[in-house]
Amino acid sequence: MMFAGSLQAGEVKLDWQWQSADGKQQHFQLQTDDKTLAKSQHERVLLDASLNHPIETLYAYISPRLYNSLSQINQNSPSTATKFLSLEQAFTTRDNSPESREFWQAYEQYQEDAFEKMMVLPCVHPANVKLPCVRPNYSQLFYHFKDSLKPLASQFSAPDLAASVKLIQEWLNVIPSPSEQMDHFNPPLQALKDNKADSDEKALLMATLLTELAPQFMLSIIYPDTSIGSVSPAWLAITADSGLPGDVVVIDNQKHVLLTGSPLMVQQMAMAHIPLISEPLY
Repeated sequence: MMFAGSLQAGEVKLDWQWQSADGKQQHFQLQTDDKTLAKSQHERVLLDASLNHPIETLYAYISPRLYNSLSQINQNSPSTATKFLSLEQAFTTRDNSPESREFWQAYEQYQEDAFEKMMVLPCVHPANVKLPCVRPNYSQLFYHFKDSLKPLASQFSAPDLAASVKLIQEWLNVIPSPSEQMDHFNPPLQALKDNKADSDEKALLMATLLTELAPQFMLSIIYPDTSIGSVSPAWLAITADSGLPGDVVVIDNQKHVLLTGSPLMVQQMAMAHIPLISEPLY
């Protein structure tokens, strides 16, 4: 069960209480503030825009920069060179001229910058390569948000790693799971504030906590290669050298121990010959 309450003006405390399988009463809390929550909400809005409208969001970012590049290219190129009158002309004119090469170099750099700003990565749509396809950049999201949960992570410290993992898994089960959403992603702090998280959101939540408790073991997000958008379902896994008990999945000859999600679903995908992707977080 989760409770949210205000402390002093602008401060917010999130509480989780439940009885674990061994009968112990568990109580964890995270203190934050309105400003931090507002920033998290803003980042969720930007991320959702990237997932729902990737082309529009991308070009809203790069178009002004490309227009400025065209102006600079036209201004600095010889009078005998082709002058770009529009972005459409620059895109349809791809040759070995210095002006065209400079435009495409600028485009590739701005596109890379835009995807970082959008916190997504481009992908190939499984149904049609011509359709737009992006997915959350889990590694970027992991590094961007993990510090905000450090005070919470220390509360899951136990005598051994297996006990800490079990405690985190119990806590994740307390958080309700909505239907999987392809075009929506809740960053960790926003998921906790809303008290709901689907599979990839729970995977990232656990990763931000576990990295503080076991930084020496590699964590990965695992998902089917047919996924697009928020690539749900997705699960967190740790390398088998951690020695943690659990179901083992082998991807590219690398053994992973599943920490979240349904092992049955993973087995069903294997039986259906749906390849799984393992995306390291660090």
